[in-house]
Amino acid sequence: MSTLRPRLLAYVEARHDYFADGRCRAMRFDPAPACREWLSSFELLVRSDENSLSVHVPEHRLQELREEARAARTPPTLDFTVSSRDPAFAYYTEDAAPQALGIALGDASDESAWLAGLGRRWTLQWHSRRSIWRYWLLGDWEEPVLTIVDTRGSREFDALGLTLIDASQSLLAHCFRSRTPLALSDRAPTGLQLRAGLSAAATRVAISQLPAPRPTALQYESGPNGRRAVSEIFVSR
Repeated sequence: MSTLRPRLLAYVEARHDYFADGRCRAMRFDPAPACREWLSSFELLVRSDENSLSVHVPEHRLQELREEARAARTPPTLDFTVSSRDPAFAYYTEDAAPQALGIALGDASDESAWLAGLGRRWTLQWHSRRSIWRYWLLGDWEEPVLTIVDTRGSREFDALGLTLIDASQSLLAHCFRSRTPLALSDRAPTGLQLRAGLSAAATRVAISQLPAPRPTALQYESGPNGRRAVSEIFVSR
């Protein structure tokens, strides 16, 4: 039995800027039928976790794999469909459609170049959904001046004052709305403070860290620019 370790053929990482570490969660890598044949025929070893995939080829099958790749009319690929098992994926992802992954086996006509090309790395990237953030202040807020301040950047919120939150109960609450859509993120501190006081020049920090919206707390509204997502965040005093 050969003691040679399998050679890394390819490594793929699925990334998502919703998460602080940039790595996707709960991903699945499904090989296409033709890919399954290649995996079986050449004893290719596939290992995957929730955010990465690696494909190895046993050393004793390496030459056969190259010969088969060289005989093909066009350089073959190992095709996978990459999708998420997370039921909330579509809520926090801008485009949640599965991505096609094609691991190219390369031009095997030059053996040394082909061998040198093994072990390449691919990255698949998903992006956070952007939504209007709408904060509702529940409870007794007697201060005449209420503002949301971004301590980390230039995000701005409009104070809409007392706004009808529930028409059936005639319920009013102070409402703030971001001027532009903001990216959702996983448990990252928002850097947003609520300040309250008697005047704009005399406010204090009422809440040092406003919560981030939950990905599932989405509503949709129609406007001059079409339909867009709105994240609802409720803050109680």
